[in-house]
Amino acid sequence: MGILSPVRRFGDGFRLIMNRQATYDVLLYQLLSIKPLSFLPRPRIVKLPDGFRIYINDDATLSINVVDHYVRREYMWHSDYIPRSGWVVIDAGAYVGIYTLWASKLVGDGGFVMAFEPNPLAYAWLIRNIEVNNARNVRALPYALGDEITYATLHVAGENIEASSLIPNHITNNPSGNYTIINTFKVPVITLNFVIDRSGLFIGRDIDRINLVKIDVEGYEMKVLRGSEKLLGRGLIERFVIEVHKDQVRTIDVINYLSDYGYRPVGVKHFDYVKDVAYIRLTR
Repeated sequence: MGILSPVRRFGDGFRLIMNRQATYDVLLYQLLSIKPLSFLPRPRIVKLPDGFRIYINDDATLSINVVDHYVRREYMWHSDYIPRSGWVVIDAGAYVGIYTLWASKLVGDGGFVMAFEPNPLAYAWLIRNIEVNNARNVRALPYALGDEITYATLHVAGENIEASSLIPNHITNNPSGNYTIINTFKVPVITLNFVIDRSGLFIGRDIDRINLVKIDVEGYEMKVLRGSEKLLGRGLIERFVIEVHKDQVRTIDVINYLSDYGYRPVGVKHFDYVKDVAYIRLTR
């Protein structure tokens, strides 16, 4: 009872973190107002280039997400930002877990990956992909990271579930194409400050150093950073690799915000007119 009482204090949604084996039905029941699910695709498993097997939830995962990681190599342009043995990695916006699984293999048994994914239509596959690959050094949490503890409306993009966002304009006026919003869900939002301060409760181990934070949150980048300010001030995060969605956030604003805490950009990869990927590390 003692370990659950802080969870009750912050709402029913927080109880989900205590159950790593959360099923799809349980997730939808506890976290959401149940809605028609007739649009859900049928899952299939594919084998990725590094040997992982993943459930593919929609065609865009193969044509966009897999390509971004293995062909465009968006998070691999600087060798110092490729996870290493023993690292603690935060994956903010894990989607179905391609980056999460890649990082889990690289950090090994001595490392740990904490994956955040608020979209229940992706979180279900994230959990399954972690389990089918027997990734024991990963904890998946069904939360959005932001700058306050609250609930927010997640808007589901019909043509590309990965592009679902807490910002509806990011979907309907997306530079990649004007997607349609096919559903909405109320999802819990939490700060990284809160999670790390209570990491023993959330993941069963204390975290006093984060080697890398990867952020892909569809326009919510600055809110994630503002919700990490205590950690930034204490210098607990060594590196960021941030996917900046330029229709919502300016890359220079991300850099300037982090510079106030002693961070400097190592490089910014301009992939296209849609997004930049900024590689930033602590230098003080």
